[in-house]
Amino acid sequence: MNKKWILGLGLGVGGLLLVGGGLVATGYWADRQMDGAGVAALMKSQERAQKVAELNARYPFQPPATGKVLKLDEARLEAYLAAREATLPAYDVLQKESLAFVQKHGDSFNSRNRSAQLRAAGASLRMLGKAQAALLLNLEAKGMSPQEFGRLTAVVYPEPVAAAPDAGVAMVSQASDPANIALLEEQLAAIGPQLEDPKLSEAERLQLEQRRAGLRKYITQLKVASGKDVKDANAALLKKHAARIAKAANPMFDTLLTKPLNPGGTADLPMP
Repeated sequence: MNKKWILGLGLGVGGLLLVGGGLVATGYWADRQMDGAGVAALMKSQERAQKVAELNARYPFQPPATGKVLKLDEARLEAYLAAREATLPAYDVLQKESLAFVQKHGDSFNSRNRSAQLRAAGASLRMLGKAQAALLLNLEAKGMSPQEFGRLTAVVYPEPVAAAPDAGVAMVSQASDPANIALLEEQLAAIGPQLEDPKLSEAERLQLEQRRAGLRKYITQLKVASGKDVKDANAALLKKHAARIAKAANPMFDTLLTKPLNPGGTADLPMP
């Protein structure tokens, strides 16, 4: 058993209670098993949901068009990191409290006792709620919506890329894929030496020059379509703040605090 166990139980059991009819359907028996704090936890979660909606409305964020990469702005990146750093102490408290709860009550959970599970859910919801409330407070202080925070997280801390298909499996590529652009750049580079050939006729030279101009224009268009200029600019900015970003990195922080504020998730976002 580890310190993440109680968090997972709370998210699972507590989430089922809230989504599957809530404490009203479960009854006051569940509230009593959650140390009389089940209804209060539900009310607090509703307050946080309202706060999320309020912040999204007060600080509207315009995401990039579908398939486009979000271009980082340094001022917003610094505000993002400041809000994240200010919330890390609350996350540390969440970790310590959850570990202490597991150490004190963990053995009783292995019995699959419904009352024990509900107590764990209630404790987990309360602990998570305090950390989420701290994040919302820090976002408000920086004038940032949970939606913007979530999209910035996807760029600053991208999730691991899925494994590549097995060898021999056909892959559908787009013209703007980096590999295709690289091939075109190789073709462009090869034209230079050809133009230095003194034996070229004027017609052949003109044809090569037109091809070179056409390739340059096409490659530029593909790079714009692929978002390469945005990705390069983002990479430079992330490198500039690399030490600060690394210090604030914590995947579980995002799993427990960032993602729940943006239920849609980031699975469909383009890679930064």
